[in-house]
Amino acid sequence: MTLAALAVLLGVACTEVEKPGDDGWTGLGGDRPVLFHSSLATPATKSSPLPTNTSFGVFAFYQPGTSGHPGTWSEGPQTPDFLFNQQVEVLPSDTYRYLPTRYWPGKDYNTLTFWAYYPYTATPAFFEANSADPYTNTSAGIPDIHFSSDGQTDLMVSDRVENQTYTSNTTNNGVVPLTFNHVLSKIDVKAEKVDPGDFNYTVILRSVSFIGLYCTAILRSNNWSWQDFSGARQEVWSVTPSPSPELSSITPTDLGSPILIPQDLRDNASRLHVEYSVTYTDNNQTTHSYTQTREAYLRDVFYEVGQTWTKNTHYTLTLRITPGNPIQFTVSWSNWGADHNYHL
Repeated sequence: MTLAALAVLLGVACTEVEKPGDDGWTGLGGDRPVLFHSSLATPATKSSPLPTNTSFGVFAFYQPGTSGHPGTWSEGPQTPDFLFNQQVEVLPSDTYRYLPTRYWPGKDYNTLTFWAYYPYTATPAFFEANSADPYTNTSAGIPDIHFSSDGQTDLMVSDRVENQTYTSNTTNNGVVPLTFNHVLSKIDVKAEKVDPGDFNYTVILRSVSFIGLYCTAILRSNNWSWQDFSGARQEVWSVTPSPSPELSSITPTDLGSPILIPQDLRDNASRLHVEYSVTYTDNNQTTHSYTQTREAYLRDVFYEVGQTWTKNTHYTLTLRITPGNPIQFTVSWSNWGADHNYHL
């Protein structure tokens, strides 16, 4: 399902503006500011994919041309000299704001190409493509992203919107359409007890965690693939509910939704760690309690999905616990946008 367009009508009166120079940009009297709207890549179900009071960063590349030969995008010479990590705020009522306001080139053969990421940070770890050089407003092309996951922060990148002019955006009132794509994996974790029918017991879940995962990697801009994983393997996500929930055999208990870097799980380092307590009464009406710790390789847990996490994928992992037997796992998955489009 396609998201409804987010209308963006930003007035220029009473706002700070950057006065166009003498290179053919539209003058202030033209009232043609560069504006934005955002959407998530389909499929998606929410009408407001980017939460209010958050923001995204925009880069814009100025491409001069001549009459009959408009400027066109090329990775080589194009630099983000028109907008560089410009913060665009998501406001209530589906509106957006950025300052100072920039204006469309006055000549349609001078074009702009746009790219954006979410959420905005003032000092992103961006580097020139396939390079260790920091990305600046004189760097060519789209940057590589050096990213460290905390298990909670989302990361999205937009499609590149190439060779735009005010005339090409006339039907949108000069609004640039930015479509964002998730580049991380989201895992909903749930737990339930298995009801054997002839054995009464309770299960109290103590903790669940993913351990031995890479938390740092580089997102390469040439194909938006994750490469060059680095750093020590870590416990990137752990939940210890308080109070500890008693598991039901009818309704699974939601434990959380970590957002993690897509990665290969086919090794002995990546594991799922589970701690729980069991209480039951035997035939002599004696009550017994014990606490159990179990670990499973994530390669086995996610065997059905090829033992890897992939970007823009939403997994649902359900832990099924029964006394005296290994924990069972059920995994389902879908395109992330089909279910949840929110920033944790």
